[in-house]
Amino acid sequence: MAEPRLWSKDFTVAIIAAVFLSFVFYLLITTMAGYAVIRFAASDSAAGLASSSFVLGAVAARMFVGTMLDTLGRYRVLITAFTLSAIACALYLPADSLWLLIAVRFAHGAVFGAGHTAIMAAVQDIIPPHRRAEGTGYFGTSTTLAAALGPLIAIILVRDFGYHWLFLAALAFTLAGLVAILFLRVPERAAAERQQLTWRSFHPVHLFDRAGLRIGGAMLIAAVAYSSVMTFLATYTTSIGIAEAAPAFFVAFATASLVARLSLGRVQDRFGDNIVVYPLFAAFFAAMLLISVAPSLWTIITAGILGGVGFGTLMSSTQAITIRRAGPARVGVATSTYFFMLDIGFGLGPIVLGAIIAASSYTAMYAVAALLVGLSAVLYWLFHGRLTAPEAGEGLV
Repeated sequence: MAEPRLWSKDFTVAIIAAVFLSFVFYLLITTMAGYAVIRFAASDSAAGLASSSFVLGAVAARMFVGTMLDTLGRYRVLITAFTLSAIACALYLPADSLWLLIAVRFAHGAVFGAGHTAIMAAVQDIIPPHRRAEGTGYFGTSTTLAAALGPLIAIILVRDFGYHWLFLAALAFTLAGLVAILFLRVPERAAAERQQLTWRSFHPVHLFDRAGLRIGGAMLIAAVAYSSVMTFLATYTTSIGIAEAAPAFFVAFATASLVARLSLGRVQDRFGDNIVVYPLFAAFFAAMLLISVAPSLWTIITAGILGGVGFGTLMSSTQAITIRRAGPARVGVATSTYFFMLDIGFGLGPIVLGAIIAASSYTAMYAVAALLVGLSAVLYWLFHGRLTAPEAGEGLV
């Protein structure tokens, strides 16, 4: 009997749907604070809330959607989430007050979080188990592409056509993703094999997966470290007279992440997790350290390459580990738990690291970020890396 192919029709369709969904996130997250200021004369803090309320909604949804995926099924949640996402995109246009905008952002974040978790869980059912890391790496390029091009498209739309067309573009991307989902066939567990959705399904023991909490806990710390460049790199490079370094960093990051994800997943599937993951942590650590001790245009670009290989690939590598350890019956909950932990890290990072900047300096903050990467690597070793090869592949916790 022939082995199942990785590049099946459904795997390709899932990537297309994920690309469209990710574009919506990056179109809006990079422009929403400015829109709140221009349209409603919002203060800096209120404009920040208009942007970050989306993430808050996504975090809230991820707590509950995992158990729904494992009880109701992937496809049902996918269709519902993408449909509600389209409705949420349409509500930006009539939102005529700041607080209504914030409410729309929160609701949109919630259905986005549900849809993103659902497509990530569905693709894990499509990927052949023996090519888990490779397939997850390929699938992760959908986010890399959107992260690289989404902000650029948003800037062009706002500059040349206005926010009205930005929201229409977000709606169009969502509808395109919904159309793609209609052609997707997700392997579902038989209804008799799935637990029924009841109030007990939302008990904390069912909402979170242990593998997701452990591997996700290590990645939470890594996400705090990476938030240092997402939030503060542009301000830092401007303050030291190399403003052009920040966009160069993100171009280098996206390119390196794309190349690494396309190659290292196969190595991980063949030779094991640690031979890939430990060098990724080392590359990420070196990136943060370079920014701290030797800030210049070329060191920032080098840091972007190292960060793209390191953190960019860690996300797909550790997600594959999480899914393998959770087992087929817990893919939905494990996926939601993993991204729930990542979202918390991205949310906490600017607060924690911003306080370090206020108390000391940018260089000190990036030194702390490097130390956090080291701590993340230690947690990975504690929760997974120290296990023997058979244990690491058999879902033991």
